[in-house]
Amino acid sequence: MSFLSKLNALDLYLSGLPWLFRHFLQKKKVTILMFHHPSPEYFDKAITALKKRYNIISLSRFMDTTQANKWSLPAYPLIVTLDDGWASNYALLPVLEKHQIPVTIFLMAAMANTNRHPWFSFVNNQKQKKELKTVSNSSRISALNRMGFVETKEYDTRLILNKEEIVDMQQSGLVEFGSHTLFHPILPHCNDNTALEEIQLSKKKTEELTGKPCRFFSFPNGDYSERDIRLCKKAGYEAAVTLDVGYNSRNDDPFRLKRISVPDNATISELLVKASGFWAFFKVLVHKQKQSRRHSGL
Repeated sequence: MSFLSKLNALDLYLSGLPWLFRHFLQKKKVTILMFHHPSPEYFDKAITALKKRYNIISLSRFMDTTQANKWSLPAYPLIVTLDDGWASNYALLPVLEKHQIPVTIFLMAAMANTNRHPWFSFVNNQKQKKELKTVSNSSRISALNRMGFVETKEYDTRLILNKEEIVDMQQSGLVEFGSHTLFHPILPHCNDNTALEEIQLSKKKTEELTGKPCRFFSFPNGDYSERDIRLCKKAGYEAAVTLDVGYNSRNDDPFRLKRISVPDNATISELLVKASGFWAFFKVLVHKQKQSRRHSGL
C-alpha cells in the first residue's frame, strides 16, 4: 500500500483540493501522465474517470499545436503515456478502442520483439535496484553480470511487445510509439558513446519496428543531463518527456516535458489526486515542514 493510500486518498480527494488544482491550474495547461503496465480492468476504470474530468489528446497533437505556434487545444488537456512497452500493454487495446483515446508507448527498443528481459525486472531487491541506479553504467552492468544477468540473453518468457502487437496497436490509429532507449540505462551515468547509441540507435530501431518516424523520447527513470538533451536534438527527436512533476504549456522546453507518475493498480481516488498534481504539491509541503522542524531543533 502506498503512502498516499495510507493517508486515505478518498479523504484527500473529497477535501476538494484536487478539484481546485484541476480547475485553476490544469485548465489551460497540458498534463502528461505516466503508467507502466496497468491491467485492462483497472485501465478501463482509470480512463473512464479521467475522461469525465479531462480531454485526452495525443502527444503528437500537443507538439503539432506547439510547433504551429497556435494554441488550439481543448480545456483540461491530458496526455496518457506508458513507459517500457510491456507485452501486457497489448491487452489495453480493446480499452483504447472502447474509449477512443490516444496513448503514447515508449519502447525499450532493443528488447521489443525479443525474449530479452529488462535489467530492473531481474533485480528483486528494491534497495539493490535503487543502488544500481546511482552507479556508473559500466559498474551497473558489471554488477548485473556477476549476478548472472546479461542484457542480450533470450529467456523462455517474453515480457515486451513484439512487432506484430506493435503494428496491430499502431494500425488502430490510437497508439503512437516513442523511444525509451535500447536497454533502459540511467543516461547521466553513461559515457558519451553509450548515451549516443542508446538515444540514436533506439530511434532507428523503433522506426524499424513501427515503419513510422519516431518523434518522441522518454528518459529512463526520468533522469537526464544537458548532454542527453543535446543528443536527443541531434538524433532528430522533436520532444522528450521527463519525470519532472508539473504541467506543460506551449512555451516550455519540448525536451523537458513534465510528467506525473500515476499508479497502475491503486484506487481511482489516488489516481485523481495524483493526476491533479496535488499530491506532488503536498509532498513538497511535507518536506519543507520537516526541514523547518529540523532547522528549528524541534
